[in-house]
Amino acid sequence: MTLRISRREVLRDAFGVAATVGIGPILAACGQPTAPAPPEVPKGKPEESKPAAAPAAATSAPSKPASAAEIVYLNQSRGQFKAMSTLAETYTQQSGVKVTIDSPGPVDYPKKLQAASQAGNMPDAYYAIGAADMTPYYKAGFALNLKPEMDKGWKKNFQPVILDLLEWRENNAFGVPPGIYHAAWEAISFGILYNPALFEKAKLDPRKPPATTQEFMDALKALKGAGVGGFAVADTNIPQFLQTYASNWLTDEELDATFAGKAPWKSEAWTKSIQLFADMREAGVVFNNTLNTNNPDLERSFFNVNELGTFYTGVYSIPVQVTTAPEFTAYTAFPVPKTSDAKQTIRSQGGPGKNAVVNPKGKFVDETLKYVKWLTEKEQQQVFMEMVPLVPTNPEALDPSKISPQLAVFAAELDRLQKVPTPRTGPVNEALIKGVQSLLLKETTIEQVLEDADKAQKG
Repeated sequence: MTLRISRREVLRDAFGVAATVGIGPILAACGQPTAPAPPEVPKGKPEESKPAAAPAAATSAPSKPASAAEIVYLNQSRGQFKAMSTLAETYTQQSGVKVTIDSPGPVDYPKKLQAASQAGNMPDAYYAIGAADMTPYYKAGFALNLKPEMDKGWKKNFQPVILDLLEWRENNAFGVPPGIYHAAWEAISFGILYNPALFEKAKLDPRKPPATTQEFMDALKALKGAGVGGFAVADTNIPQFLQTYASNWLTDEELDATFAGKAPWKSEAWTKSIQLFADMREAGVVFNNTLNTNNPDLERSFFNVNELGTFYTGVYSIPVQVTTAPEFTAYTAFPVPKTSDAKQTIRSQGGPGKNAVVNPKGKFVDETLKYVKWLTEKEQQQVFMEMVPLVPTNPEALDPSKISPQLAVFAAELDRLQKVPTPRTGPVNEALIKGVQSLLLKETTIEQVLEDADKAQKG
């Protein structure tokens, strides 16, 4: 099965980059397979956007003479293109350094980055996707170790949990030298979006979202009875959901042991996690049948068509609503419900999201580093928060009075993010995704799904 790489695979362990990081995150997705053979540079046009209104800071700052430095940031995110372009104009006005935002789009991004590395024309800064995808670039010396700068004071721009997840540790599973190789301005967490109007149609109290697994299943059955789509999750996010649900029984250390191959996937906690999908299958409440659907399609079902009651996704889906369905604001979110026999407090997967890697082989390394630092300052992060919107990594930028109700639910999850240093591998993610989909078709058993995950873990 081929995994699609998209902006959401920050989640796949976007957090994975970090803590080993991990995650996953985010973000992430969805583990990351080893980079494929060099593709041709895509010929697709960059994404087009209507000009966004410049923030107040951009209009009041005096212009500086043009500098000889011209830096390029290779951007993966469609949702952040307007904010990145607006801030690039502001930075050029303030510093005299020209900044170009090159946006091939999320699908073509990995291919373009790889083609650039092999053609010897890597951008000055670029977006870090998942841990496994970025490892070849880090080992090839295309990423500046930012930890020395963090230790000098830059770390004040990051919430401690994000900084912790950004750092690659000694003896990590990917063999990357210890350090921090990208700076994030977005914090990712996961949760379940829900449509209160559809809850009312199903005679459910929209002010009381499900807090337990039993309440969640009862709500999904009520939605089905009202002719409404029950639960959906994108195929690439199946592993994230399982990891979050498994935290009902497993500590972060126990999760990490599984991903590091020190503990088996065939265990009670993972069995119970996959059992939830089997229960959903028997209740007939899975909206997208075999979960063989991507996030963009599910976002359309939830935000535009309003045919889906609950949708597990990352905070990165909220900007999609702002862009594609700005009139639909009557939705909110709740954390993945806890189970009645939980041994632990259930914890979201998450971590650093959109970010920048500084290329130490670029022509303007110092200027690029200054630009990336500037993006993580309070004022710029507030521009991201308001324009995208997103949850900023800078604690000073996270203003409760300015954050939307939807973002607030995801921001609250940052206090209990999983801290799992080792990310899931690409083969394990593929085994879990394919296994759950086959389980929903009654083509396999829970035991076989976990046996396949163990085999994938061992390589």
